Amino acid sequence: MVMMENHSFDNYLGMLPHIARYRRRDVDGWPVLGADGIPNAAQADSHGNYYRAFDVASACQDGGPSQSWDASHISLDFGKMDGFVRASGEAAMRFWQDDVLPSYYSLAATFPVCDRYFSSTLCQTYPNRVFAMAATAGGITSTDTPPPDIIPPNGRIFDVLEHYGISWGCYYTELPTPGLLGKAWAAQREGTHLFGPFGAFNATLAAVVAKIAAGILENVVMIEADFQDGSEENPQNIQAGQLFVYNVVKLFMEHPDTWKKTLIIFNYDEHGGYYDHVPPPPALNPGDGTHPNRPALDLYGDDYTTLGFRVPAIVISPWAKADFVSHTVYDHTSVLRTIEAKWNLPALTFRDANANDMRDCLVNNLKKRAPFLEPPAIVAAPPSSPTGTAAIDSNYCDRVANVQQSFPGPISNPPPQVAPRPVVIQGCTPAGSTRAVAEGFASLPFTSSGSRAVGDGLMIGGAAVAGLAGLLARRRASVPRGDTDVELQGHESDGDAVR
Repeated sequence: MVMMENHSFDNYLGMLPHIARYRRRDVDGWPVLGADGIPNAAQADSHGNYYRAFDVASACQDGGPSQSWDASHISLDFGKMDGFVRASGEAAMRFWQDDVLPSYYSLAATFPVCDRYFSSTLCQTYPNRVFAMAATAGGITSTDTPPPDIIPPNGRIFDVLEHYGISWGCYYTELPTPGLLGKAWAAQREGTHLFGPFGAFNATLAAVVAKIAAGILENVVMIEADFQDGSEENPQNIQAGQLFVYNVVKLFMEHPDTWKKTLIIFNYDEHGGYYDHVPPPPALNPGDGTHPNRPALDLYGDDYTTLGFRVPAIVISPWAKADFVSHTVYDHTSVLRTIEAKWNLPALTFRDANANDMRDCLVNNLKKRAPFLEPPAIVAAPPSSPTGTAAIDSNYCDRVANVQQSFPGPISNPPPQVAPRPVVIQGCTPAGSTRAVAEGFASLPFTSSGSRAVGDGLMIGGAAVAGLAGLLARRRASVPRGDTDVELQGHESDGDAVR
């Protein structure tokens, strides 16, 4: 799992369907381009001045768009999606494309890209990262200093993994995201599950390589960027983060025995205050007794019952579908649901119990050769500018970006706007949730009535379905006969991993 920071889907990948060589016309990116090749999207500030989407060919960020609870809900404007400039100024309309992000565009043109992947809540980094590990935000709505100490009522995904003997590890450059889930809990796992701080991303990746070489890399792995200089949060140099992600992917591709059983989910924690044109759909409150820690008049009707804005998400694996765009609604709890489906584990809250797992991005015929067993060529990430050193270049952006860059300013005649189209989710009865570890697991999709997790060797339909192959194979066990061509009989695999 590789989670970067603070960019919306349109902000990074909105131009993907408009660049012919990528053959991604079915991606829901910027709706309309003007005759100048720039998106027509425009928003008004509180004085009625309109600002159009714009591209400045620089890896520096500036202008400080906000993703706070208030700014995010003002941007949403109850589904009208017209408040980004009112909330954050002209900087909210900025976007990048492949001149600055060639490696990201190459990944998105090669592997499945998910254009309905939303963050889990309409606010900042910490709440979304807690959702990504516990299917709840535990009541928080902001990123505070010092970091909060969140003890999720139903536990953490890591508790479930440990309970069922499934290995996990977090390799961190500066700070470990699991540290948000209880300082004492995290301290007990330093050196056994939490590895770092390594100080520079090359050292972080070297630690992962050492585990691969020794044959002891964990089943579920988080690899974390340098949050100070290389995670792509404003005002960092975004090419420093791109270089990190490229090297993570390259690392696994260069180790064939590990690559053949790897699933990498690359995403962003939240939108960073940048514009996106797709309204987020409604969501369930986690049902664990937690609610946003804000006054009732300041909730905007959102009791963790609205997903956040879309963020970039790419599924990278030898078993990923070629030439595929997923329009399935996902959020960060979909990653949890994928882990739970893979190892037949219980859900933590209503959120992950009802989330879509991400198997539609993977092939469903295990008899055929994996589409990307031979790793494809990915455009290399350029070094960050001007020095190639993330810390120096991110500080450079912070110091002089506003001097070097100028925004276009207001426009006199805004072009016609495309009305936002709500994402429709078919009505369903919510699946149940369980308290992690303490109360076992309920009967959820892709679980069995047995007492063991699939990762412990449980048999389904005559096949030992553990590992990534098991994740694919259980599709056959969970759909009516004839709906998929996966053959379970005689297939056996174990030890595969979600990264």
